Amino acid sequence: MRAVAREVGMVSSAVYRYFPTREALLTAMILESYEGLAAALGEVRSRRADLRWIALGRTLREWALERPHEFQLIYGTPVPGYVAPPETVPAAAAVAAPFLEVAGAAEVAPFVGPRLVAQMEAVAQVRGTSGAAAAAVIAELAALIGLVTLELGGHLAGSADPADHLCAALLERQVETLGLVGGGDA
Repeated sequence: MRAVAREVGMVSSAVYRYFPTREALLTAMILESYEGLAAALGEVRSRRADLRWIALGRTLREWALERPHEFQLIYGTPVPGYVAPPETVPAAAAVAAPFLEVAGAAEVAPFVGPRLVAQMEAVAQVRGTSGAAAAAVIAELAALIGLVTLELGGHLAGSADPADHLCAALLERQVETLGLVGGGDA
């Protein structure tokens, strides 16, 4: 808390007027980061499924490159001793929502594992798709977040840095894997 206070030009006791605990401050920062990313993704306007997926992926990556600390806060190494409270779940879901909406608007090639499909049914019902399609979308979203995490961590140096071409290839492959090629309206 002292380091945060110093960073914003306050005495540490003043921070406690706004956030009673370190956990409350972290939760506020996490919620703000998720909301910022969800807002950026909400600006994507393409309606054709393949183009929308690619635009969403590019937007996620651009947001992360512009705000690496926020991206790492929500997708990076967990903060020791911090357990995210339930109110962070809807904020995280708002980030996944546009990707899941692509599945609801197109015939996504689904996963077929019965336990995974059952696990994803609740997510799917909220977004108007099947558990199998939701599982496929979440898996591809995880791959995209993983790529961005590697890029931000400097793990692609000497191979695919900058990761522009690798990211573009991943998004194109995801469009094919999910069966989104030319899907939906322009």
